[in-house]
Amino acid sequence: MNDQTRKEIDKRVLTVLKDAGITKPPVQIEDILECLKIHRNFYDLDDPSLLQRCLHKIKVGGVRLKQLKEKINLSAIWMPDEELILVDKSLPAPKRDWASFHDTTHTILNWHRAFFLGDTAQTLDPDYQEILESEANYGASALMFAGKAFTQEALDTPPEWSSVDLLKKRYKKSLVTTLRRYVEFTHDIPMLMMVSTPGWLDIPPDQPSACRHLVYSPSYLRKFSEIDAESLVTMVNSNILKRKGGLVGSFEYGFNDLQDNLREFRAECFFNTHYVLTLAVQNGR
Repeated sequence: MNDQTRKEIDKRVLTVLKDAGITKPPVQIEDILECLKIHRNFYDLDDPSLLQRCLHKIKVGGVRLKQLKEKINLSAIWMPDEELILVDKSLPAPKRDWASFHDTTHTILNWHRAFFLGDTAQTLDPDYQEILESEANYGASALMFAGKAFTQEALDTPPEWSSVDLLKKRYKKSLVTTLRRYVEFTHDIPMLMMVSTPGWLDIPPDQPSACRHLVYSPSYLRKFSEIDAESLVTMVNSNILKRKGGLVGSFEYGFNDLQDNLREFRAECFFNTHYVLTLAVQNGR
């Protein structure tokens, strides 16, 4: 995604927030949907009536609805001709919230509409579909965290786990989405976040390795090479304690920057009962 596209998405997000009268967190999806006059219902993909209803509408590159769900882990469906979003009711609440914001973003990016209507969608290239999903993810995060409001507040906090926890409570979003927003859109310092399965739990079937997500701050990517995920998982698992939830460990480690200078990072790890969330921040910047 280029800078021009990001700026355009940011502009549209701010317009929606203004039109919805949202000036402070938390941002509720219901307020956004009401402003945009979008309806939302919850669906069951195994419901034959839904499949019959959507069969002629929801096809990407000739792939039918059920095949599409299996291919891209479809969790919501936008039906632009009915101004309707259908969200998978089997999802846990935080994921239903994310899916709702994600598909709502499709509706405010007018260049997406043509690719979700009738036969046009049948010619959609899979790579272009990935671009559309990336743009919707970017916009969904901006909507959830009130545009630049989150960044402005976060810059007044120290880059550590307690700040993420504080902002999570203020914005009322999941820890994973809050942590990701914190790493990508706040302090101009080397940071990274990882969501991983701890050694005491089985790796989920939809996850190829123990690392589920690994995200870097822009500053990290300018100054360091991407870290080997397996090595980081091993480091985390060797420095945490098995607990029912909460903070499970903290540690420091060294990593060479692009000039081959050893830099020290401090990592804090939190267990949310499903995954370990790790925030690592460079010391002595």
